[in-house]
Amino acid sequence: VGIENHLGEAERLANPLLMHIAEEDGFVPKPAQERILGALKNHQRLTVHTYPGRNHAFTRPGGEHFHAADAETANARTGEFFKRWLG
Repeated sequence: VGIENHLGEAERLANPLLMHIAEEDGFVPKPAQERILGALKNHQRLTVHTYPGRNHAFTRPGGEHFHAADAETANARTGEFFKRWLG
């Protein structure tokens, strides 16, 4: 994913951004997650949610790591984000 390699660009974010991070994501190692969360935690237009025990693509129905309850939570959070910023 590589987000941790572009954290310096966060200052230029002009539009709201929502991130869902699966804490056991094989594509985003723990050190990368820590850097991302540390750098972005106080950004006014950025919202980050983490999901303990979840792996990459946990919201994809039928996928290897699908988790219905957390997918529902993530989808609800996304809906609320859209209502807040686009409503």
